[in-house]
Amino acid sequence: MVVAGEQRFAWELGAIKEIVPTPVVTRLPGAPAWVLGLLNLRGRVVTVVDLAVRMGLPSGVGASIVVLELDGRMLGVRVDEVRSVANAEDATVEPVEAARAADGLVAGMVRLTEGTASLVDARAFARSVLVTA
Repeated sequence: MVVAGEQRFAWELGAIKEIVPTPVVTRLPGAPAWVLGLLNLRGRVVTVVDLAVRMGLPSGVGASIVVLELDGRMLGVRVDEVRSVANAEDATVEPVEAARAADGLVAGMVRLTEGTASLVDARAFARSVLVTA
């Protein structure tokens, strides 16, 4: 579970490659406000986005980058805090109403020991970012 813009979010563990401290990111002129820029991660160029801003929340401190890897493509997502890594296999995912689905980026709400978090659809999130960026 991560925190961004004072909200809790979660991803399926299989989508997360690694978590790194926030490095220097090269800004992309003309990119949307939520695209922070590009990062060289051990020789691979990775687009980095601010999760809070992408979800319509105020940007926070951005302490870590959660690196997602889907279909061989990597995406960095800046978050304010990484709170926990939890096995959510037994967790119940509750559907969300369309108004709270953040344009299809939130797959549902998941209840974990630390509380409820918005379950981000990693594929939909990556598609929306990598097509727009």
